[in-house]
Amino acid sequence: MTGRLDGKVAIVTGAATGLGRATAIVYAEQGAKVVVADVRAADAEATVETIRSAGGDAIFVATDVSSAGDARRLIEVAESHYGGLHVMTANAGIQGRGSGKRLEELSDEEITEIMAVNFWGVCYSLKYAVPAIRRAGGGAITVTTSVAGHYGYPTTPAYAASKHAVVGLVKSLAADVGPVIRVNAVSAGRMRTRIDAHTMEAKGLDGVPNPAAETPDGKEDHFNADPRQVAWVHLFLASDEACFVNGQAVIADGGRTVVPAMPAWW
Repeated sequence: MTGRLDGKVAIVTGAATGLGRATAIVYAEQGAKVVVADVRAADAEATVETIRSAGGDAIFVATDVSSAGDARRLIEVAESHYGGLHVMTANAGIQGRGSGKRLEELSDEEITEIMAVNFWGVCYSLKYAVPAIRRAGGGAITVTTSVAGHYGYPTTPAYAASKHAVVGLVKSLAADVGPVIRVNAVSAGRMRTRIDAHTMEAKGLDGVPNPAAETPDGKEDHFNADPRQVAWVHLFLASDEACFVNGQAVIADGGRTVVPAMPAWW
């Protein structure tokens, strides 16, 4: 059986944990050679080991996406090690130390931190990936954004602004480089990842895992995804099956944003 990404080389940023890890593993399962990029070396190496133990091919490149130099070097390593690049998935993102604050409560440093990773990190990743994908004859770029890139939510001004900016970047870049390189976004809703724990850690507090996939009354929460469910959307957009999809931001939130009245526990 052939994989949907056979013969392709893919980079996934923020691939140490959460959605990035799930996406890297799904890509490898579908035949891609995967470059795992993250600042969390131990967790990223664990992602690589998971892929290799299942018979896949992956390497780890330590990368701070907010650094233009790191983003450029990441592309260079992918090309030198695997001979090319066909898929870039710019997934790395943070809620940051400014999470849960109103705009007037945010320090300049907190705003800068969120924008540096969530917007500039994506911008640098795509800037250096585009020429490499062209050299390989074409391919696909996918970006992880959020439902916060489409709607407004309380106490998330910098985060929401960064995600809105990414959606605009995706649409503009798609118009520039398509159809040779397709550029699309996955706007994720809630997922069972460690992003909340990472946010707590950034604030100097004890990290706690995301809420389980159940509501306080014990009912299943259909709006809290397993990261693989969202990773499959990245896979579709990265694969040739999405050859006629370009410049889109696909919301993957289990229908949360179309439900007319949210349950009281939400």
